[in-house]
Amino acid sequence: MKKILLLLLSVLVICCQKKDDSIKNDLGLKTYSKEQLTEDFDLLTNSLKEAHTGLYWYSTEQQFDSIVKAQRNKITDSLNSLEFYNITAPLVAFAKEDHCDIYLDETAKKALLKNGKFLPLSVITLQDKVYVLNNPAPDIDIKGYQLLAINNKPIKDIYTSIYNTFAADGFVKSSKYRYLDGRKFAIEYAKTIARPDTFEITVLNPETNKEKTYEITAVDIITLVRINKALYKEGVFKSVEVPAKLDITDNSTAVLTINTFSNDDYEEEGMNFKTFIENSFSRLKTLNIKNLIIDLRENGGGTEGNEDYIFSYLTNKPYNKYKYVQASAFSYSFYKYSDYDAEDIEELETDLKKEHYLADDGRILRKADVNIPTAIQPDPFTGNVYLLTSGWTYSGGAEFCSLMKEHTNAVFVGEETGGGFLGNTSGYSIELTLPNTGIAVDLPLLKFVLDVSENKVPYGRGVIPDHKIQPTINEFLKGYDTPLEYTKKLIAKSN
Repeated sequence: MKKILLLLLSVLVICCQKKDDSIKNDLGLKTYSKEQLTEDFDLLTNSLKEAHTGLYWYSTEQQFDSIVKAQRNKITDSLNSLEFYNITAPLVAFAKEDHCDIYLDETAKKALLKNGKFLPLSVITLQDKVYVLNNPAPDIDIKGYQLLAINNKPIKDIYTSIYNTFAADGFVKSSKYRYLDGRKFAIEYAKTIARPDTFEITVLNPETNKEKTYEITAVDIITLVRINKALYKEGVFKSVEVPAKLDITDNSTAVLTINTFSNDDYEEEGMNFKTFIENSFSRLKTLNIKNLIIDLRENGGGTEGNEDYIFSYLTNKPYNKYKYVQASAFSYSFYKYSDYDAEDIEELETDLKKEHYLADDGRILRKADVNIPTAIQPDPFTGNVYLLTSGWTYSGGAEFCSLMKEHTNAVFVGEETGGGFLGNTSGYSIELTLPNTGIAVDLPLLKFVLDVSENKVPYGRGVIPDHKIQPTINEFLKGYDTPLEYTKKLIAKSN
């Protein structure tokens, strides 16, 4: 019953969204006829149904069709591609799969970046509150203040409107929070809400608990980027410097940071993922490390199988990774609107037929001998394991967390993973470009269903940490790593 209520609520939220009249053709974009827009809309709808294997994982076909009908009815004559984007994006968001992305056409993107007017703020969401990270003008000192409203619209309502234009896995919110951090909120606001010359913002001083309203002037994209770059120079935001590293903090504790599972990223740094993992665990054994903190807060996945490889060092029991992997088809009808040429099509269809078979129930399933999980290591790590996770922990990073949640006693600290506990729809992907408006959508083809117990986390959610820890705004601004330091204290208490 709870699942049904959640799904119906999601339908109602999107259907009740009204188009903001402040989205005008201020960028000088070409407009399209209703017939052209409807043609693109129907192509997108049919392609999602044809290719996206996980389209009905967290909603029914009837619920999806309700969204389709509601959004299709918003199409009128002489809309530009940005206006049309805001009609089609909720379909992609309702797919509830973070690998399914929608992009503005190149003309609209360039026009927005060249002539758009942006909110001169960089932000961060902590404890479900949005905080300002910079001062928008020399005489406005609001760094560290909570952002309450913009142009008299509550910030929570603004975030909800923007959330309905891009997808997350299932009902996960942490990935949406993190996506809008920094300058992305200002960009998405300009894309989906409004682009005024000035903004009236209401903020709350967290120390005095007093509200104040300011009028601030919009900036161009170059200035917005500079605002964000300054925060990196100050150390408020931190760049990911290496794919992975191992730090020994004391005689009994080590921190293994794995920022990616992508082999390409390791090769760029002259590293090899499996060699790094092998050497790291060898070092842990030599040093007799008892407590291992694995930091996955920046890990958005990467090369399939690398999550299995590190897991093979952390369990001594046999396991099965996937219940099944399902493809949507062996061939697709919309190739001529995709990024696939004849050679790409032949390679894709050859791989799909080689790796999958038609099951008796009509599903197209992956063969058992494709991407077999790594065998358990003969001498795995048997100490205490702590995992640091965030909304950026996604795809293969989230799959690794699901395996650890299902098969080990690892302690999770931080935020809910951005990737779903049950799996994801990813793997092969086709980029569809709508022929009239040029809007593009990534269509994931393979549904990866992990062999995990569904009752371990709420339906449609990521791995939820045992200790939900985020920094305060003051800690964040000072660069204090609250989740890591909290974990070290947990270890100290257990010794």
